[in-house]
Amino acid sequence: MAKDVLLYEVKDKIAYLTLNNPPRNLLNPDLCIALGEAWAHFATDPESRVAVLSANGPDFSFGADLRHQGLLGDLRKAFPQNETKILKPIIGAVHGTIAGSGYGLATYGTDITYATEDAEFIFGEAWVGIVGSVMEYSPYMPFKIALEFYLTGQPMTGRRAYEVGFVNHVVKDKDELMTEAVKMAEILRDNAPLTLRTIKFGHYKNMESAGRKAMRLAQEEFDAFIQPQLDSEDFKEGFAALKENRKPVFKGR
Repeated sequence: MAKDVLLYEVKDKIAYLTLNNPPRNLLNPDLCIALGEAWAHFATDPESRVAVLSANGPDFSFGADLRHQGLLGDLRKAFPQNETKILKPIIGAVHGTIAGSGYGLATYGTDITYATEDAEFIFGEAWVGIVGSVMEYSPYMPFKIALEFYLTGQPMTGRRAYEVGFVNHVVKDKDELMTEAVKMAEILRDNAPLTLRTIKFGHYKNMESAGRKAMRLAQEEFDAFIQPQLDSEDFKEGFAALKENRKPVFKGR
């Protein structure tokens, strides 16, 4: 959590997580790992009752840094497990461009979202001929609004996102963003923690479709069985051997 790409601070029982990889706050391996460590710490930290997720620089996040091979395993770590392991409230304070995996982090990585009026939410898969996950996003926006947004790939402003119920609050500019987000954090901090956990758990479980449940279980299996392989020395050796056109030397670790 001491890595420069992510700032983590706890003050008055509020945890502040700030993406600090400007200008675009791309989710590279270092930032993804730092986020994973921060979420794990927040989940069990008795001194933190609510979190505020924001970003330094002109944009919240342009998404995954695709220049890094094998990013997928690390990328999963960036997202808080809101439905299972993290039942404390998470507030998002987003501005600028929110795209790709950054859009996912702002969408299902936060429970209550504040956005600036001129923020731009972008789901650009239709532009490049790929598609990541759609099921995770479906509960957060009305059906026809969502279809138009995802099919066209056109940006949605913070003001429009508020009008369709995609974000909770919209503010004039970045200066006002954190002020209002912290006000909400203080309200949640002072409410009964066990009651908030129960409310959050019930809402997410009620929202969980069969498809989302299958994906959650797959994620748990990924964390238990596949992730250790991706982190192993053998995986790195196998990848290096493939690039160097040689026979790999595996060590079983």
